[in-house]
Amino acid sequence: MEFEVIKLGGSILQGREAFERAVKIVEREMNKGKLPVLVVSAMKGVTDKLISALDISLIDREYELEEFMEQLLHEHIEAQPTDHGSVELEAECMKLLNVLQYVRSSQELGDSVYAYAVSRGENLSSRVLEAHLKSHGVKSRCFYGEDLIVTDDNCLEAAVEIEATRGRLQSLLVPVLEMRVVPVIAGFAGRSHNGKVTILGRGGTDDTAVNVAYGLGVKRAVKYVQEDGIMTVDPRFIKELHETYPELVSQFKDLPEPRVVPYLSYVEASELLREERTKVVHYKVLDPLMEGRIEFQIRNYYDESSEGTVIGMVEEAFFNGSGPKPKAISYQRGLHGVQVLPSQSATPSEAYAKVFGRLAEAGVDIRYVSISGSQISFLLPESEQARALETLRGLDVAVEVTPMKGRKGTFSVVGSEMRGMKGFFSKLTGVLARHSVNIEQATQPNSENIIRFSLDDADIPLAVAAVYNEFFR
Repeated sequence: MEFEVIKLGGSILQGREAFERAVKIVEREMNKGKLPVLVVSAMKGVTDKLISALDISLIDREYELEEFMEQLLHEHIEAQPTDHGSVELEAECMKLLNVLQYVRSSQELGDSVYAYAVSRGENLSSRVLEAHLKSHGVKSRCFYGEDLIVTDDNCLEAAVEIEATRGRLQSLLVPVLEMRVVPVIAGFAGRSHNGKVTILGRGGTDDTAVNVAYGLGVKRAVKYVQEDGIMTVDPRFIKELHETYPELVSQFKDLPEPRVVPYLSYVEASELLREERTKVVHYKVLDPLMEGRIEFQIRNYYDESSEGTVIGMVEEAFFNGSGPKPKAISYQRGLHGVQVLPSQSATPSEAYAKVFGRLAEAGVDIRYVSISGSQISFLLPESEQARALETLRGLDVAVEVTPMKGRKGTFSVVGSEMRGMKGFFSKLTGVLARHSVNIEQATQPNSENIIRFSLDDADIPLAVAAVYNEFFR
């Protein structure tokens, strides 16, 4: 039998009807001869409620935790099938209540205790989904993330150890799958080698899903979301243009509406996900996908006709009958810059190694890098600029380390199809020049898949609108 990993996000798990829809998806896939492996997030808003309860418990010994837990239990009972009991949910809530009471009485909150508490929402939602499946006669079994996913010791931003996880999945899940039982896996959490519960950070349940796919040797995973997929441009950008920059929009006749990008290679997806303008999936999914050559589809939960976006390993152009053109455009705003002039007595390799090695050790979040001659320039969030300057000043290979003036932004044009467009870079810069946009830096990483610019932050809306209007009709 063919297996398929299906990830259900918290934004779509909002009540009984949403869980029933998940059952229909499972039944549909099983009718096609596939056995789904389900990975679930917490119900919408539950993780935020757990974080808030922890925060209040640390400062208020009178906080009514029992009342909070009753409300949380009631919310999940209401999402269950009407004829199903609440024994499993009550047991989970009691364990969570004991942890919260400990935090309230001790006024202490270690990282592993925090990780345990905030990841219980996924356990609760997995129990609810299991109940819905069983009410429809679908054999299913719950698994908690910490019982399947092996991680390092970083409790709050754990990295999955994929080969150790693969061994765990093979021993615990494969026998269940062979009995045609649908696993319902609570995402987000893992367990370190020393036995502590950990959480996988932002995009943690996505991370769980793709690591489960890798560990089982599954070649396809699907994530259901409220959106239609990854878009040619962030729809919020077009909305912001019309609301905030009406004079700018008036320069263009009917800006194209955002459209779904049907296919992205891993390289193309990396550019869009890294810039974090695409919120439907986190970039950390890409490593297991590439390692396992896994196809990852993003689909609308409420529109069966939508095929969404597929992320895969193929990089050849897909012209779709309309000739070569870019696939998507992305941008970042509110960045600040740092320039480094290395010593001329150091070799470039030595200078680059020491500069970026020091930044990596300090955990500085670099968003854009440009190297011209021996000078290194990079852009980063405003909150990181002072730390980067402090980190690099006094470095023996750095003659001068200075902040760049003003706020900066970047935008990227993405698509392997650009390889088929002779003179595309000239056309692209020509559009920017025609609209008086000053290009401060430009890079073209990974052959012609990506073209990236850095500009003054104030020029980003005009630059993105002009390029989108010109090449995405």
